[in-house]
Amino acid sequence: MDQPRRRGRPLRLFATRVEEPRARRAGDLALLITGLISLTLLSLVAVPPAGLELGLINLVDALPSALDGTWRFLIGLLGMMAGLLAVAAVVRRRWRLLSDVILVALLTTAVGLVVGRLVQGSWDLVWSQPLEDTLRWSPWLRLTLPAAVILVSNPHLTRPIRVVGWWLAVLAAVSAVALHAATPTLALASLVIAVVAAASIHLVFGSSRGRPDLESVISDLTAFGVEVRSLGAAERQPAGVFVLDAEDVDGRRIDVKVYGRDANDTQRLTTLWRTVWLRRPGAPVAPGRLEQVEHEAFLTLLAGQSGVLTQPVVTAGLAPNEDALLVLVESGRPIGEEWTASTARGMWIMLAKLHTARISHGQIDDEHLIVDDDRVGLIDFRGARVSPDPLHRLIDQAQALVTGVLRLGTGTALDVALEALEPEVMAEMLPFVQADPLTPYQRRGLKEAGLDIDDVREEAAQRLGVDPPELERLRRVTWGSAFRVVLPILAFLALANVFTGLNLQDLAAALADASWWFVVAGLVLAQVPRLFQAVSALGASPIPLPLGRLYLLQLAQQFIALTIPGGAARIAMNVRFFQRHGLPSGSAFTVGAVDSFAGFLSQLILLGLVLTFTSATLDLDLESETTAGMVRLLLVVVIVAVALLGAVLVIPRFRRPVFQHVRRLWTEAVSALRGLGSPRRLGMLLGGNLSNEILLAITLGAFTLAFGEPVGLPELLVINITVSLFAGIVPIPGGIGVVESALIFGLARSGVPEEAAFAAALMYRFATFYLPPAWGFFAFRWLEKNKHL
Repeated sequence: MDQPRRRGRPLRLFATRVEEPRARRAGDLALLITGLISLTLLSLVAVPPAGLELGLINLVDALPSALDGTWRFLIGLLGMMAGLLAVAAVVRRRWRLLSDVILVALLTTAVGLVVGRLVQGSWDLVWSQPLEDTLRWSPWLRLTLPAAVILVSNPHLTRPIRVVGWWLAVLAAVSAVALHAATPTLALASLVIAVVAAASIHLVFGSSRGRPDLESVISDLTAFGVEVRSLGAAERQPAGVFVLDAEDVDGRRIDVKVYGRDANDTQRLTTLWRTVWLRRPGAPVAPGRLEQVEHEAFLTLLAGQSGVLTQPVVTAGLAPNEDALLVLVESGRPIGEEWTASTARGMWIMLAKLHTARISHGQIDDEHLIVDDDRVGLIDFRGARVSPDPLHRLIDQAQALVTGVLRLGTGTALDVALEALEPEVMAEMLPFVQADPLTPYQRRGLKEAGLDIDDVREEAAQRLGVDPPELERLRRVTWGSAFRVVLPILAFLALANVFTGLNLQDLAAALADASWWFVVAGLVLAQVPRLFQAVSALGASPIPLPLGRLYLLQLAQQFIALTIPGGAARIAMNVRFFQRHGLPSGSAFTVGAVDSFAGFLSQLILLGLVLTFTSATLDLDLESETTAGMVRLLLVVVIVAVALLGAVLVIPRFRRPVFQHVRRLWTEAVSALRGLGSPRRLGMLLGGNLSNEILLAITLGAFTLAFGEPVGLPELLVINITVSLFAGIVPIPGGIGVVESALIFGLARSGVPEEAAFAAALMYRFATFYLPPAWGFFAFRWLEKNKHL
């Protein structure tokens, strides 16, 4: 792609106009959440100082005192820059910026007071303090206030000034530690407070980081050799890029797309959120600004080369200010109301050309279709891809069918689709006629038209003369199932009282002496494993899905696990979920089975590594009667399975339908397993499950620490994995009562007193099993309401 001619520019302070429009950014929310989590962790380890921090302090003591003047100068520079920004806001009459500065100063002081109160127990703030008072941990205002002022001003500043501000803040924090004015954790926490305060102001009032300066865009276009007569913001602004309408000196209408550091939702963090968490159709597939414009330019050129009507590419590349630009010539016109059966045929012809080139677009709707005479084309190839996988092309076809239904009605749209597609291809596409593969524009259109996507799929199946794809039925929660949950809990408490002599009074006494910082940390950590389970499910899936929706699926499974044994609940819900996203029943079942098997394999791998390379042991004391009972149970299961298999093989009335069903499921399963050997999918499968097991063990350790009884990570892994494997074969929903007893036994064998083991096991189970269904219920209802289950 073209590289612009670089020209010298005078250094400016402000990059935006005085009345630049403001917008709230997802990146500010991410910064706020990350800052609050970091501040919580720093507060937990601040007092007394940890060994690593004391080592850093001793290292600082060895620095020559001759550098003290340099440290003071750097701290002074930070305060001077903040003061100059405030003065510049007044001189340039940037009153909104000045109000942000005042508000961030007040908010920084308030947050500092709260943090000091929670950690130190006092409401005082300090401007400076000696390091000898190591137990005093109050945010250092001389560092926090100037840093907050600079950070809240960042959206208004040019990139060189922003970089200088960030470096001054970091160097001032190092200087504070070198001058014995703050401990390392206190200096870092002071910067984090500034980040939290600035992000809060931007989130509440918005920031000007949402749009690039038009003068800068004109200058960048000139550097690329594109001269324009006029330039203005486009009416429709897709998320993640700033689009401008322009006219060049030759009178051509051109579209300018700017992926800038200052453009809304174009930073790497936000792009990662949109591609991995939301995973919407047409989401950008590359995280970087330059990668995005190069990807879109390449796919646009490739589509045009394949005979698809689209926008010719003028140029693309990285401007001197590191904004990435893509310039396209406007072609055709929005399809609008120009819909006829002939238009729909043109859409299917265009789609056939696109798919012949192995290109899938991901957004076949009215917002991205254009028309020129009798030709139908496409624009916006940000989320397009070149792939031999037919699943992406089936999604395109499902979207095209729904687009025709919205404009022409179901009957006419199906007639045209049947003309364009072979019946076998149409039948293969039917499972993807679901709400999820559709674009947001199409989902809104179905809602406004009062159409049920399931009715469209069933009518299409009738026209083809095939059965509509069946969805797995979910078992509902009843009063009887809820009663079956309560009984094991009561039985466990009664047995614990009989066999261990523990009762609720012992539990209350242990809880009274607990360290609640570790209890809170355990409660928070216990909610994270579902995220890694979602990563594992994403690795098992042959189609791209949003990680956020898979996370909600894991929460919903926690709710269902109260009434159905955990493995069965997970597989059944996975089947229904993936069927709702277009996979046939065999593929959907395979995804759930692969995910569950990967979890089992990860447990065996971890258990083998721990038992081989650590001193932890798996000391199972099984009595002979217990062993004989397990053998008898296994023998009965084998005999019943062999009898059923023999009946199927001998009786033709059973054999034929069973064999046909198994053959179909096997074909679908092989299709789902295709591509599972990719390092990315295997990494998500095993990495997600391994991370899940390790995090659960750390959570259990946090609760034992809360009661003053540290247990090593190898021992925690052995306890947690063996208890999980044992609970998986017990036909009790969630292993209620069984898991608690086994955890108490394992912790006691690790040297934890029975009272502490009892309390830690109950707190762990509450955090990991009994608490998640509270929001798992809402996740389940949301997934049902939006037809993901």
